[in-house]
This record gives sequence, structure tokens and C-alpha cells, in this order.
Amino acid sequence: GKNVAQKRGLTRSILAQGWGVFRQRLTDKANGATTPVQIIFVNPAYTSMRCSECGHTEPKNRKNQADFCCLACGYTDNADVNAAKNTIAAGLAVTERGGQSHAKPDEAKHGPTKAKHSDPVKRTTNPKAA
Repeated sequence: GKNVAQKRGLTRSILAQGWGVFRQRLTDKANGATTPVQIIFVNPAYTSMRCSECGHTEPKNRKNQADFCCLACGYTDNADVNAAKNTIAAGLAVTERGGQSHAKPDEAKHGPTKAKHSDPVKRTTNPKAA
């Protein structure tokens, strides 16, 4: 591949971040907000390969780092925008089915509970395998 050393360094720095600390700080901010805030943690798996319009999931939908083009329906978008739409849809699916957010009002008294991740849309990278 290209720029392997740079990518290795980027991957290492991303993995070195304190994601648990980030999650806790976000939860603390939500608990202390003046207006009600709900935090919903969703599983981000395949959000960058899944079409936000038709739901087709395939690695080849990502033409490159920046461009998304669905091979099933032809929908095109910026890859990050498409992934964000999928992430928002996953969060909305959790709230619509009565799922709970990670940040509940009583957590400030009793401490955080274990986060529940959601994967509301069954995703496969190979449609024939389903």
C-alpha cells in the first residue's frame, strides 16, 4: 500500500486515545446539561460501507476515502456524510424501539452503567451469504 508508515502511525495514535475517558466526560457533560440530553452509543461497524438510501452494504461502495457510490442503487455522497447518516439512523432506531441511552439521570448518584451498543440493522458484507 501507499504511505504505510504514516497510516501505521495514525492508527497507533488513534488507538492510544482514551476513548473510555472521552465517553465518561461526554456522559458527565450530558448529566450536567441545563437542557435534557440523551446520549446513544451505537455500533459504527459497516456505516461507511452501507448505503444510507437503500441499505446495500458492500466494501466496494467506497470508491475511495472520500467518495461513496452504492453499487445497488447508484446513490452517491461524500463517504463521511453517508456514514453519518447511517449512524444517525442507528441512533434513531434505538430510541424508537425504546432503547435506553447511556446517560441516565440517576447515574450521577449511582455511577455509570455498562454501555449498551446497538446494531439495529442486520448488515452483511456479502448479500449472498445472508
